[in-house]
Amino acid sequence: MIKKAFNFFLFAFFPLFLQGQDYKFHHFTTVEGLPHNEVRKIAKDSTGFFWFGTQNGLSRYDGYKFKTYKHSSGDENTIAGDKIISLAASANHLWVGTLSGLSAIDTKTYKVKPLPKVTQKIGSAAIWMLFVDSNNNTWLSTEKGNYIIDNESLEIKEVLPEYNLACIGKGLKSILWIGTDKGMLKYDLNLRSVLNKYEMGSFSVFSLDDIYSDSDGATWATLNNNIFRYQPERDRFLNVYTSGSLNTISQFKESILFGSYGNGLVEYNKSTGEFATLRADPTDQFSISSNDIYQVFADNDNYVWVGTQEGLDYYDFSRHRFKSLRHLPGNSNSLRNNFVQSIYQDEENVFWIGTRSGIDRVLFYKGYIDSKVEHFVLEGAIFEELNNAYVTDIHKDTTEKMWFATLDEGLFSYDLKTNLLRRFVPNENDGLSIPSISVRSIMEDAKGRLWLGTGEGISLIHKNESTVSFENFQFPESEKDSTIIGDVFSIFQDSKKRIWVGHNNGGVGLLQEKNGEHSFKRFRHDSSNPKSLSNDAVFVIFEDSKQRIWFGTSENGLNLLMEPNGLEKDPLFFKRYTEADGLSDNEVNGLLEDKTGNLWIATNKGLSKFNVLEETFTNYVTYDGVSKGKFRKNACWKTKDGMLFFGGTSGINYFDPDNLEDSLMAPSPVFTSLSIDGNEIEVGEEMDNTVVLSQPLRKGAEIRLSGDENRFDLAFSALSYTSPLRNQYAYKLEGHDEEWKYVTGENPHVSYAKLTPGSYRFYLKTSNNYGVWSKEPIHLDFIVKASFYNSKLVKVGVFVLLAIAAFLAILVYLKTRKNKRLIKSGIKPRKKVVKTVDPEMDQENKNLVGRLNEEMQKNHMYLDPNLNLGQLAEKLDISANHLSMLLNDYVEKNFYDFINYYRVEEVKRRLANSSYDNQTILSIGVDCGFNSKSAFNRIFKNITGKTPSQYKNEVSRN
Repeated sequence: MIKKAFNFFLFAFFPLFLQGQDYKFHHFTTVEGLPHNEVRKIAKDSTGFFWFGTQNGLSRYDGYKFKTYKHSSGDENTIAGDKIISLAASANHLWVGTLSGLSAIDTKTYKVKPLPKVTQKIGSAAIWMLFVDSNNNTWLSTEKGNYIIDNESLEIKEVLPEYNLACIGKGLKSILWIGTDKGMLKYDLNLRSVLNKYEMGSFSVFSLDDIYSDSDGATWATLNNNIFRYQPERDRFLNVYTSGSLNTISQFKESILFGSYGNGLVEYNKSTGEFATLRADPTDQFSISSNDIYQVFADNDNYVWVGTQEGLDYYDFSRHRFKSLRHLPGNSNSLRNNFVQSIYQDEENVFWIGTRSGIDRVLFYKGYIDSKVEHFVLEGAIFEELNNAYVTDIHKDTTEKMWFATLDEGLFSYDLKTNLLRRFVPNENDGLSIPSISVRSIMEDAKGRLWLGTGEGISLIHKNESTVSFENFQFPESEKDSTIIGDVFSIFQDSKKRIWVGHNNGGVGLLQEKNGEHSFKRFRHDSSNPKSLSNDAVFVIFEDSKQRIWFGTSENGLNLLMEPNGLEKDPLFFKRYTEADGLSDNEVNGLLEDKTGNLWIATNKGLSKFNVLEETFTNYVTYDGVSKGKFRKNACWKTKDGMLFFGGTSGINYFDPDNLEDSLMAPSPVFTSLSIDGNEIEVGEEMDNTVVLSQPLRKGAEIRLSGDENRFDLAFSALSYTSPLRNQYAYKLEGHDEEWKYVTGENPHVSYAKLTPGSYRFYLKTSNNYGVWSKEPIHLDFIVKASFYNSKLVKVGVFVLLAIAAFLAILVYLKTRKNKRLIKSGIKPRKKVVKTVDPEMDQENKNLVGRLNEEMQKNHMYLDPNLNLGQLAEKLDISANHLSMLLNDYVEKNFYDFINYYRVEEVKRRLANSSYDNQTILSIGVDCGFNSKSAFNRIFKNITGKTPSQYKNEVSRN
């Protein structure tokens, strides 16, 4: 009988403790460039740089690297101290509070700015609190008192001397909420007066208490172990939660996050009104680094930064929009096994999950944030085969029976009404038994019949009230088009009531029924026919909302069934999509369609979103939050509300495709550093008596280089922290580069050397990781001065040398003419001065050129994208230098122009041939030897004057 620990379909209550948002943190420590692992404070300046205050210096982060600011004794151009205890950003400054005093960093020059008036007033007092108000003035709390610094004049004056200020939060309009040693103050910034005082305890800078107003105007405060929320209707603060040593507050989307010292992160969900706790887990690489938290900083652009005792944690929402359900050791509310082979959702929204060690049932709630897992277990040793089976497919039929296909335990049926379980295995003495113990797939057709894909072909189940029999289809191998051999991995009925069968190395079979008889038409891969199936291992079959049939293969990508005029009038053929077209991997394991018609393809390397109309792929991998490991064949499901589920060797990934919309916000690039010979150049620095950079390294800045020091490296950033490694940059040095050049976020810098004297303008554009480019490029102006070698004296000397060389050349020319006359008269010159062309050698070279062209036309060596000069010379049995001479003197092309000419001609031939219509233009280019999209388009247009697409449209019209 079934073990009924609880009724899964009727929950009497939900758990009080919730998992909350599925945060996955990435970590930065001293290994990645932080000066210290203890990160106390976090701020973001007006340009977009992030700043992190540690116990051994201050770090600026641009998305790629950290730049550290430290104190140097006796140097007023360095920060006041290395132990950072407060940070705040105003319009023009980053204010840095240390145990040794206050510093200001000018956010135009990023240099430390001396503060003589401030220093005179407060000396080297510790700066416990910093806050910038709506007037852009800076508040600070020290052991000597409380002060306000005017942002323009940097004048400092005392404020609220009767209190010790611990924290300040912005309220509605001109209201400030100020936590003091004597309670909470409601302060009007315009009136410069205290409106009310709330006796709720003593705020302290040492306990890191905090005040925050969220997007709805609600005011929150942490005080010791308590969270308070302001009730405006009763003008009071209400204690709403108690935990250990609470401090920092920030809002991320619909959640309020609270840090604590010793108890991790506390999250309040504004939608549900519930609290959840996120704690450090040594077994989870994506958990927070430490339960000792100093600051939480949630940015509007999908980021959460957490400063902890053990380093800096960073959560990027865009990289973790894929939720996961997996096995967690010791947690009964998790999958029994991470290896998920099948997914099925019944009409009561319960998911049945088939793993390689049995079945789980899962119910999601709270908008798929939380889930309840039940391990489906049958009591008694007789049922152990199913309890631990490798479950390959699950289906519920119209009679309320669940059917479970297994890899090596046969087929099971389970009656939900009577709790009766039956098992079906092969019986040699029964011709109506199931043909194989290995069952791969179950399909219910439009007539309510169940079909099975097994290790021995397909089987049709016949049921009555008491018996179940199997009609097994065998076809003689002599029938060439009707043979079914090997495993059947998928069986599918389309909207035209056709039944398709996918085989392991047997291609696709189309089941045809006529007058009660069954036959199969088989489609196989044919290496000589590009319109044939791309591979014979077909594991996935899917029909989209436009009634298009797709076949996923194990080794060569995706196939679209093409039906020009219907089955009866015109033969079927296939159009292929592979890695060459942008698919993440050629092994297709699952197919689903989202609400907007995009296909989602599970592969061994992640998920690919395929825009069918534009024929473009967007790939998502572990960097984006997709689980590690490969997805399993046909382990996928789409819910009624559009959620997509994919199972694999690391559990289940599920997501709402609507939440994966690409960002249309174009980033604004900045220049981050200029280096010469590896040394970063600061504003005002001189080289060879020339000020290289006289103003901040911002757009429009002018850089002066001498003729000897015109080797430089320029680094830049998009200041886009959403998957910054996927940002792209386009640059061009006007006066030097003819075309735009590109680098990725993995290496965002460029280097130039040996520029000739003159003026240059460097242009830079950037895109976010979704390919949205900045509208206008920014620029820098470079002026390269003439060096000594370009002086007038040197130029005169060079002129004299050139004149002498020209005189000598004339003498050689006259001598050569004399020798030629001697040769014509039959007199051999005594000494050969100039090499002449031997007629026999000339003819031999012409013959070699003929062989070269013949080699290209017959053996198509140009199709090899890695072909080089040496390989081609070896084919002709000559040296590489000899071949280079032939190409230059007889063909008047260099090696690459020669090879690319043949490649372009081959592309033109294929674009004009309708047999290649099932291939994309890019894949044709790749097949013809081009190894990148940009090179293909550029070279094709240079030779033909048209882009490949324009050429294709032109030949199609003709």
